Amino acid sequence: MADLIYEILAPGISWLEVPKVDLRILCGCPADAVKHLASKGKIRLVTENGATFETGPNAILLADNFLQNGLPANMAEFPVLQMFYKQGQIIPNHPNNKGERPILIGNANAVQSQLQYIYRGNYGLTTPEELIDCGVSLEDTAEMMAMKMQFAFGRIQPPDTLLATCVVKDTGWQSLKEDLLVSRKGMNQYQFKMGSDCIDVDLSLKEGETYPPPYKLLDQLLPRDKFSVWHTGEGDGWDCFRPCMASILVIDGEPYLVDAGPNVHYTLEVLGIDLSEVAGIFQTHAHDDHFAGLPYLLQGGRKIKYLSSTLVRKSTFQKLSDLISLPTEEIENFFEIVDLEFDNWTNVTESVQVQPRFSPHPVETNIFYFRYQEGGEAKIFGHLADIVSSAVLGRMKNPEAKYHISEDFFDKTLQSYLEQSDVKKIDAGGGMIHGEVVDFANDPSEKLILAHSSLPFSEDQLTSACTAEFGTSDLRVPLDYEKYFQDKALQWLRQRLPALKKEELKELITQQTEEIPRGQQILARAKESGHMPLLLTGRVQLNGLLYPAGTLLGEVNALADLQVSREMVSVGPVRILPISLDSYRELLKRHKLLKKRISWLKDCDHLRTFPMLQYGLSDDQLISLLKKSERISLKKNQPVLLPENTLGILEVGEVQFLVGNKNLKVTEKTVLGLSNKLGKPFSWKEQTVKKTQVLCLPAENLLQAPGVRWFLQRAYQDYHFQLS
Repeated sequence: MADLIYEILAPGISWLEVPKVDLRILCGCPADAVKHLASKGKIRLVTENGATFETGPNAILLADNFLQNGLPANMAEFPVLQMFYKQGQIIPNHPNNKGERPILIGNANAVQSQLQYIYRGNYGLTTPEELIDCGVSLEDTAEMMAMKMQFAFGRIQPPDTLLATCVVKDTGWQSLKEDLLVSRKGMNQYQFKMGSDCIDVDLSLKEGETYPPPYKLLDQLLPRDKFSVWHTGEGDGWDCFRPCMASILVIDGEPYLVDAGPNVHYTLEVLGIDLSEVAGIFQTHAHDDHFAGLPYLLQGGRKIKYLSSTLVRKSTFQKLSDLISLPTEEIENFFEIVDLEFDNWTNVTESVQVQPRFSPHPVETNIFYFRYQEGGEAKIFGHLADIVSSAVLGRMKNPEAKYHISEDFFDKTLQSYLEQSDVKKIDAGGGMIHGEVVDFANDPSEKLILAHSSLPFSEDQLTSACTAEFGTSDLRVPLDYEKYFQDKALQWLRQRLPALKKEELKELITQQTEEIPRGQQILARAKESGHMPLLLTGRVQLNGLLYPAGTLLGEVNALADLQVSREMVSVGPVRILPISLDSYRELLKRHKLLKKRISWLKDCDHLRTFPMLQYGLSDDQLISLLKKSERISLKKNQPVLLPENTLGILEVGEVQFLVGNKNLKVTEKTVLGLSNKLGKPFSWKEQTVKKTQVLCLPAENLLQAPGVRWFLQRAYQDYHFQLS
């Protein structure tokens, strides 16, 4: 038998087995990696000494860079939980607890980041002071800490007591375990050696490649309602066939997420929703099966609302901070924060309110009740993820225990779970930290939906409850979606052409909306009918670039009568509104705007070639940047001095960054002036190597776009890493 057994399981995920030293390494751990292991047979059930448990990895190789092609590369929480609890490596007296800690392997930054993120994923906020800082009373803080210590078996342990690490340096071989050696050969390039066997492991995704979801969902365009609840998950972190428990609420035509679990980007894609359309997220808690998609929400062209209790927000942002190595104060800049008070109704819109209730869990958690009310009509939806069973909670009130909760805390929690609703979705996953169906036997709600389980529910459990398939809905209050989209189209057109009268623009909106399935060549189809498609919902792609809702697709080529691109295709189903090309062109001509519009749009296309500006910025946002921009030319060996309050993009030439004896040469499309704009302590000097042209853009505008802001933060971290 070979010393090293290597297998690629999916893009960015592979498996290295070393039988001689009893090591099984998961190479690459994006969200849902553990589900890929299960579906590929690397996790299976075995029975030993009367105990049945799972096999699986006992080490993880981390990628060097956190983000690859827009998706997180390192999310080790669930693989580690699988090792601890499903394999039994942390359970006292378990036959598979051999006293060895799982190993995290990678560069120093990746290893340290994952240790802290896993720590927060286990415990959330860990001190009374952190809870009090969230506005929790002293009395409630004592109850919450007692509950937290019960979940933690009486002790909150630092991450290095639970996990071993192997920090791989840039040069030389290191011993991983006994005779097994590992070395780092370059970005995401690792080599393992044992005896005469040597294996290369590449954790990089190729251009255009993505981490695949472990399941397949069918495309369906999500309708836009006055109010509706759409079921978009109902599995758990171990379910290989479904997304994790989640919902999407449509409120006044706009989609709001309830949690953002693994592969939320894929969920949105199959439902025909672009990130630019998401109005907000209601966050229940920060376990990865409800949290792993949150980094994706940082990559849009505009901020979305973040709605949760202060307690959950601070716990979640602390975990996100540890994961992506940004201060929590900086993470707050990516969202429009709406802190909700426990047990109080808060208006989301004029007709929809939300109320969070505290739910006991190892990390800070709130459940949500939503109320739609208009005229005499009222509808209530309860989304209860994650909850705890009455049996587990009851054991926590033992007054003889060192840490115990009060009878009032117990009663209030169960009362919160049993609030009457028209539709209630509950975590019925069972076990130590999830709910049990039996606790809802007398629930007064009209419809009870069981969720958060990878196992099927029994006939007895389904006697008074049901399950929900992906893409089904409840409590729909429809609106006239043709009128809704016509109003949206008019709003977008007025933003693009503010000098034109509303009545003139209305004349362009004469067609019915059209639904286009995945993979269609949108522009070729539109040209044949003499129209330009206004993208209403969903995503389209051209040469790897994604365009936000509200874009007139192919506008510059259509206006300039140039050949249309056959490469622009729909990514998932989309909805468009055909706009007559002749009418639009004539309107621009009449107002002497045609040439100027073509010129602006060509400049927008130029801006989209820069990596910094490939995050769903609309034409309006790009034109606003252009209007405040200027170009400067610099001679060879000159310091790069940018106009005040700007960032530069190197268009032509070469620049070197200088720190002491170290230098880093950068070429076209690199961001300049960054070290002075993010409030960071590490800075460098910038000097031209040859004649250079720089496009200077307003820093304040750039930092308002979450995707651009995060790109700049990652660029800063990368430069810091290379220069320090």
